[in-house]
Amino acid sequence: MKSNEHFMQMLLGLSEWEKGREQKISIQELSQLLCCTPRNVKLILRKWESEGLLLWKAGVGRGNHSTLTILCDITDFLTSYFQKLLMDGNVGEAVELLHHKNLPVGAKRLLQETWDSQFGFVAEENDTRRQEILRIPRERAFSTIDPAFVAVAAESHFIQQICHTLVIFDLATQDFKPQLAYAWESNMDRTAWTFYLRKGVRFHHGRLLTGEDVAYTVQRLIELDSPYRWQVDDIHWIEQRNDGAITFHLHKPNGFFLHLVSCIGMSILPHDVPFSESAIVGTGPFRMIEFTEDRLVLAAFDDYYRERAILDRVEIWRVPGSCSSQQRYQLSLAEEEATEDDSKYLEVQEVGCHYLNFNFRKSGIQHDFAFRQAIKLLMDPVQMIRDLKKDTFTPAGSFLPERSQRMQFAAHTIEESAEWLKKSAYQGEPVFLCFSDVKKVREEAEWFQRRCQQIGIRLELKPITKDQFFSCYAEHHAEMAMMGEVLQRDIEMGLIEIYKNKCSMIHRFLDDDRLAIVEERMSEILQLQGSRDRMRALEKMEDTLRDEAWLLFLYHTKRIDHYHPALQGIAVDSFGWIDFSKLWVKSFVTSL
Repeated sequence: MKSNEHFMQMLLGLSEWEKGREQKISIQELSQLLCCTPRNVKLILRKWESEGLLLWKAGVGRGNHSTLTILCDITDFLTSYFQKLLMDGNVGEAVELLHHKNLPVGAKRLLQETWDSQFGFVAEENDTRRQEILRIPRERAFSTIDPAFVAVAAESHFIQQICHTLVIFDLATQDFKPQLAYAWESNMDRTAWTFYLRKGVRFHHGRLLTGEDVAYTVQRLIELDSPYRWQVDDIHWIEQRNDGAITFHLHKPNGFFLHLVSCIGMSILPHDVPFSESAIVGTGPFRMIEFTEDRLVLAAFDDYYRERAILDRVEIWRVPGSCSSQQRYQLSLAEEEATEDDSKYLEVQEVGCHYLNFNFRKSGIQHDFAFRQAIKLLMDPVQMIRDLKKDTFTPAGSFLPERSQRMQFAAHTIEESAEWLKKSAYQGEPVFLCFSDVKKVREEAEWFQRRCQQIGIRLELKPITKDQFFSCYAEHHAEMAMMGEVLQRDIEMGLIEIYKNKCSMIHRFLDDDRLAIVEERMSEILQLQGSRDRMRALEKMEDTLRDEAWLLFLYHTKRIDHYHPALQGIAVDSFGWIDFSKLWVKSFVTSL
């Protein structure tokens, strides 16, 4: 371990960091702090004394204590160490240091300034060229970014920057446009679909795209039993006529097939590289440089088959307790160059909603319709929005904000809910609610808990981690869950995915009888030829969820992202994020 790292390790174990203040400490205590032998501690102390970091006085004889006095400028040392942590990507350690209880006021101010300057758009100068970087703080822990298992909107967006699909759904035209395939066609009965692959498309490891990579991607979904496997179940066999064309032969006619091959699970991966989530290889505008618990780093791919991204690098940093979510696209400008008036904002209506659903896989009171009705009246989204002062929330009666806007939301009293509870078989037993462990959702869960207490329901809260979400924890331990769904740009596909994807909490909480009903409805919907007919059928499916109280729609959210007017190329991509590959900065950004 380097001398500075050892010194910092010692500081973290001391109760006093003040320069020039003598404090008692023994060799044995230092040995424990530094995780080394007493002999090595003495060598280290001599080295620190020679470097002018501290003064050590060994206590000689009974009752004489050894003392340590810090001599260096602790603020300078901490600032230098903090910057080294950030440079090396040790974000978690940097955050811990920033919030350490012993951090001197002056050092905390300097470290906070250093920390704040890291985010937004910055430029780094090196020996060869200037690097333009976007750094985004993120409170939530990273989830999987394996295309075969991704289940979170932000991670899905990151995948789309790394990997591409054969075709892509265009939000503006509500139709499909080319991506890795430049053209496609089907036979008359739509049992065979042929895609013509672009020439010269390179993966990030340098090899050209072929039909074998497409076949491998499909086979991988099957072998891994991916939640997206249902999207390729109709494929009987794949014909690779040459490197430029690939034909999917289906078991039965499927006019919905373009929707299926444009989805995130069909992000094309190379067949000759073992998949690693920390080193995903794709064909997108950015290649993965680093993926750890603390950060995701993407660099522009110079051999991208379309226009190279203007940004050189995008870094998403995990920052527990961050309140900077609205500063996602800010520039890191000097104070004299930017004021609050400079900041603009981008308002994005997320398509999808937050909901509460009941776990029919577990025995319990949630199977009682009267109890679910009591919860439905108790979980009043209008009242929750008002009480929690959620200005960017609107009540939901559907997964789609446009449909919810056409609905009326009647006010209900606590007494009405209590009357339904009396009709139920509830006997005062604890009822467990799981929810994603982030501040916003916890506030909503605690609000609901207080409402339940007013009519005698013992609601116990169970925040769950990302690992627990992807396990069967919720199915075994909770009667209810508060979750959210953000739909992809292809709304039809997004709605169907809610019911078909095995990772969806809605799918996971349905018992066999209810799941059979949903599967039959989805099978019928997928056979419909017209988009309008499919959307009407999907609305009826929502009505069943709501009328039977299998699921309670809660609210839709608008996200407000602030950005500087010098930021150009703003194009909202799927899942409400800005497409990194189109961003550029018109004016000066801070150099580091």
